[in-house]
Amino acid sequence: MFPLYLLTFLFILFTTSLGAIEPTGEQNILELDFLTARKQGKEIPKSPKSKQYLEELINESKERHLAEETHWYRLLRFKKTRWGFWESEVDNKRYFLSDEGKYHPEKELIATLHSFFTEEPIPEGLQHPQCAYPERYHWLKGKLKFDFNRMNEVQCPRFEVWKETLTPDSISVVFSSYYMQAPASMFGHTLIKLNNKVNENSELLDYGVNYAANPGEMNGFAYAVKGLTGGYPGTFAIFPYYLKVNEYNDMESRDLWEYKLKLKPEERDRLIRHLWEMGRADFDYFFINENCSYHLMEFLEVSIPELDISKKTGWIVAPGDTIKLYLAEDGFVISKKYRPSLYSKIKYKLYDMTEDEKTTYFDMIRFENAFLPEPKENFRMSLVTDAVLDTYRYRYSSNAEIPKQHKDYYDKLLVFRSKQNDEYTPKEQVPLSTPPEASHPLSRVATSFGVSSLGNFAEFKYRIAYHDLLNVSKGHAPNSELAFFDTTVRAYENQKPELTSVSAIKVASLNPYNAISKDFSYFLDTGIQTAVYQNNNETLRKQVGNFDLRMGYSFSNEFGKSPMSLGVLSILGGVKAQNGRMFENGIRYGGNLSLLYQNEWGAWKIYTGATAQNYQLSHNLNSYYVTFKVRYAFSNIHEIRLEVNGERFYEEALISYHYLF
Repeated sequence: MFPLYLLTFLFILFTTSLGAIEPTGEQNILELDFLTARKQGKEIPKSPKSKQYLEELINESKERHLAEETHWYRLLRFKKTRWGFWESEVDNKRYFLSDEGKYHPEKELIATLHSFFTEEPIPEGLQHPQCAYPERYHWLKGKLKFDFNRMNEVQCPRFEVWKETLTPDSISVVFSSYYMQAPASMFGHTLIKLNNKVNENSELLDYGVNYAANPGEMNGFAYAVKGLTGGYPGTFAIFPYYLKVNEYNDMESRDLWEYKLKLKPEERDRLIRHLWEMGRADFDYFFINENCSYHLMEFLEVSIPELDISKKTGWIVAPGDTIKLYLAEDGFVISKKYRPSLYSKIKYKLYDMTEDEKTTYFDMIRFENAFLPEPKENFRMSLVTDAVLDTYRYRYSSNAEIPKQHKDYYDKLLVFRSKQNDEYTPKEQVPLSTPPEASHPLSRVATSFGVSSLGNFAEFKYRIAYHDLLNVSKGHAPNSELAFFDTTVRAYENQKPELTSVSAIKVASLNPYNAISKDFSYFLDTGIQTAVYQNNNETLRKQVGNFDLRMGYSFSNEFGKSPMSLGVLSILGGVKAQNGRMFENGIRYGGNLSLLYQNEWGAWKIYTGATAQNYQLSHNLNSYYVTFKVRYAFSNIHEIRLEVNGERFYEEALISYHYLF
């Protein structure tokens, strides 16, 4: 029966997308579904017996205050607004059977009871409410002990086939690590994996449950703005798990961490019933709070009544932090599994190679050479060939146009590999990345004291999220920065405090360039900065609008005997623009060139660099900026830093304490 279920499930998946229905005929069936549901929410049975029974059920639900029970609030995603009113987080009207269901839990419950008595023929392609809302129906049936001599129970073959295909033996939450080369992937990601016993030895055939934004056509600026302001709809979807492994593990070189959860059979059934209902819902998607991880937490809370973790988050919900919440629940996470990315698998092979094997590998991955190595003593042909084949898959996994000679070489390598008899044991036991629960907290406050060419000063810093280049990199993307509203207030001796800087968004990725990944490095900072200038030989400071974008490459000994031990050297070039009345024509802009270096070992990290800024195009004085910073981390929460900074007309040195929370 399995192939039949699979075919049926695929049909349902591509025609209903978790219960949503594709348009057919002249009228948009989604609109028809909405209008039909609202009509069903006011259904009055024709039979006096059924009509009387409906009134009894409504009265009983009011007397028992069912609409105030936690499970009903969770099903409808009700939250109290800052004004003290209840409102559902669901932003799709199709999810509600009452005109006022988004704001009134009891009215939606009464409309739901009305709909269960629907006797009118269901339009083709639509579902009876008992089938469209299986968890609502199951819960109310249990609470009110439905009498089927006085109401009809509808058969739901479409849902039952779907459920039979999906029903898992266990559930895992999967964390996909950060990928700084794509805006949507900078924050990490979580999804749910439905572990089916049928696929025990081939788990890639399992299914995944994902909540994500649907941006449609996308440009970088619009994506950032809409993603921060809820401009995109977010929806639940199911998919074969291997598709996400291909996307995250292979195409984006993101390691996966799988956390198997402890769920009772009835909780797994409840999860599947509610998942079907979620096909009718969508939400406004916000990157920093109402995101993939937030809605998965609420989804799990519907399935597991005792679970109550969504209230433990702050107003920032980071995917990595939700993993910490799952682990904090006693006995909830029963096992953890690391799935290295394709890029990590290549690195494992490289670390295991001799120098001769590495030399041959790097010659082969040029692909233009198209040669097959000759057998040598103490040379593991299969190891090198597998690494080359993996590299080909990594390079072309995104279905980019493949040069014919590269494809021919790959085919030749496959035949060559099939004839090799030597074997090797992959060494993938030690993860190449750290799990998300090892990460530091996201928000930060800091206090500093320093001396400068303009006098002594004290300052206070606050950052909403996430991570800067000097923070401990465990649990985050190494050599990266992603900060929102990183704010500094400074007070010099005998002067009023000033708003020194605000980085609305600061993003940096300084991953080393190499023959395999060929990633570029970039740095972006937008917001407010303090510009130092001279007027009548007096040195002054003034806050100005700032835009700084640099791109280039970084380098390190990533595949040496002691990987990354030499640190990371970055060369970046770009543009910088600032507006202020002290500048010629109120603005200065021009090119800049940076040389940066960073190295981290244990609790210590150094970061240093120099940037030359040429403002001649805007008829302003050129400038420069140099910095040297040292960080010592007592833990993931406490850091101390020493900095020396200098620019034209100004120098300073300071020591600061950073507390992360």
